[in-house]
Amino acid sequence: MFKNVYVPYKGYWSSPFCRWQESLQNQHAVELAAATAKRFFELRGFTPDIFDGIVFGSTVPQKMEFYSAPWFATMMGNPYISGPHVAQACATATVCLNYAASSIELGSNNNMLVATCDRCSNCPNIIWPNPAGLGGKPEFASWMVDGFNFEPTGGTGPLGTAINVTKEHGITREESDALVLDRYNKYLMSTANNREFQKRYMLPVEIALSKKKTILVEADEGITPCTAEGLAALKTIPDSILTVAAQTHAADGNAGMIVTTKEKAIELSADKAVTIQILSYGFGRVKKAHMPDAPVPASKQALEKAGIKVSDLKAVKTHNPFSVNDIIMRKEMGIDDKIFNNYGCSLIWGHPQGPTNMRLAIELIEELVLKGGGYGLVAGCMAGDSGAALVIKVN
Repeated sequence: MFKNVYVPYKGYWSSPFCRWQESLQNQHAVELAAATAKRFFELRGFTPDIFDGIVFGSTVPQKMEFYSAPWFATMMGNPYISGPHVAQACATATVCLNYAASSIELGSNNNMLVATCDRCSNCPNIIWPNPAGLGGKPEFASWMVDGFNFEPTGGTGPLGTAINVTKEHGITREESDALVLDRYNKYLMSTANNREFQKRYMLPVEIALSKKKTILVEADEGITPCTAEGLAALKTIPDSILTVAAQTHAADGNAGMIVTTKEKAIELSADKAVTIQILSYGFGRVKKAHMPDAPVPASKQALEKAGIKVSDLKAVKTHNPFSVNDIIMRKEMGIDDKIFNNYGCSLIWGHPQGPTNMRLAIELIEELVLKGGGYGLVAGCMAGDSGAALVIKVN
């Protein structure tokens, strides 16, 4: 359990998340993240020299990302700091926040910026030399496409793991469709009143389409509207009860958060009456090719370390690449759906890998603030049949 790790109120941001091959498809993810961070500093009246370290999270390599963290730090305005580059698949942001929290708790750092970004669009295509190949033919991999299609330790892709747990838990098509519709309707909570909730944390990004033309991306792109009738009309994936609506879409975007001491958090907070504390981190790994099961043991560990129970939670946010993730977690942990993924989740607004769980954590904090405080849980699965979770408290 962490005892001295805090987040300033409004000490975080997320860009809009755009479905891959839409407005952010040609933007360099690291450069765009640095530009968004600078905009965040300007809006909050911060200067980049307040940080003594960063944690940089991304999973899809961009050109020149060999330099990742120090390059990002320089572009955001502080060329004298750096930190680790974390790539932990879907849980990258959760692991980044745990690293930063540990650094603050141990006294290695006093004020850290955790920045996450990814561009799933137009991913790298990698060629490795293979002198033993026919005529020296090289080996080839498409970073995103091949990664999504096959996981070597499980012998299947993420979709295969979802099909496995669906059968094992006896989940029905009706349960899946109902969950998808509920999560879509809860996303609409965040867009009500001219996106009032999203504007609490979301920053627009300016995109240069040419030397003479720029556009401002202010809101998520690629959200698919859902109705009961529309969901029922979809065909299921072979040998499964799942449809295309029951799984997330790849996306592009960035998000970040300040992790610091209690004293510094008070100094940087937009409202000194609000206290945000990171309490604990949990990790779990389940049997081979059962990835959607993994958030459960990770969440249980995080709750145990924080010294609380599910009944103590005021809000739960999850990275749910498949509908079955939330169905399993709800059943196994007894989570009341009234507190489960309000205002949106990755099943609906997409999955840009690195920033996914960061946006979830940000939305969790804002929901807890609106509820007058309490305990919250953010959790999700990741490649390798693993899961990670954080417990956050707002006073």
